[in-house]
Amino acid sequence: MAILFKKITRPVDLTNMDSAKKTYPQITYQYSNPSTLDEIAQEIGRTSGVSEGEAFSVLKDFRTLLKQKLIDGRIVNISGLGYFYLAAQSKGTDAAEDFTAADITGLRICFRANKDIRLNTGTTTRTDGLSLKDVDRVNKTSGSGGTDNPDDNNPGGNPDDGGETPDPDPAA
Repeated sequence: MAILFKKITRPVDLTNMDSAKKTYPQITYQYSNPSTLDEIAQEIGRTSGVSEGEAFSVLKDFRTLLKQKLIDGRIVNISGLGYFYLAAQSKGTDAAEDFTAADITGLRICFRANKDIRLNTGTTTRTDGLSLKDVDRVNKTSGSGGTDNPDDNNPGGNPDDGGETPDPDPAA
């Protein structure tokens, strides 16, 4: 299984657009072919011994309860999966005493994966069949499905942020 990435160049200091620039990886997604709740329910039904309808119902209930628990001010810890939590967005104020709830412009649901399911670029993950492929190199070799060049497996990234890039859909 290959995870495709493209290279983006951005300032090291995002608050200063004139700061030095570095190239980072950005994972590419199949936006035209997302996994759906129905698909996940079908796969759970096939592998767990419960019906597709039961799996679908439980997943829908989980979605509803997750949102409610987060609104109630709780972190949701699903053992073996990870933590869901809320993060507030705002433009910020110069002084703490000037900040009010009205300055909050949005809430995001964040997720921190449990260590058991985190993906990394270490040898364990790669021996499980995971490889990283540079989209530009894959496209240059169209028809062959990519190259065997070791540089294709170099995720790059900023060592200070673990090579992570912004969410693909900041509005989500």
